[in-house]
Amino acid sequence: MKTEDFILSTVEKFYAVATVDFLIGYHFRHITDFETHIPRIAAFWDLQLIGSTARTLDAPFDVINKHMPLLIKPGEVGRWVTLFNEVLVKQESLHPEMCVHIEAWKMKLIFFRDKFLSLEKLYPKNF
Repeated sequence: MKTEDFILSTVEKFYAVATVDFLIGYHFRHITDFETHIPRIAAFWDLQLIGSTARTLDAPFDVINKHMPLLIKPGEVGRWVTLFNEVLVKQESLHPEMCVHIEAWKMKLIFFRDKFLSLEKLYPKNF
């Protein structure tokens, strides 16, 4: 399996789980155009994990500002990481040849969790 196909498959599996999750699903159910959104998110992860993407991008990524209006709670960020890690563990058993990318992905999830939670404008010190 090509790495790009693996990334797309993993993103699709994550969204299948996330959209029905009891804690964070409501955020994902507001997405009306999954046909555009999922390849865009796959492109984002291509860039994070392999440094390039062959997928078409119509606009640059602005992850933090794009998520600001959602008012995501700290526990929801943690749930996102948990769900993504669960998907990655399942993917690892199906695609052990992708182990290096999976481990890198897990580290990127922690990076983005910490980056997101450190933003004062989202989570003031007295939050």
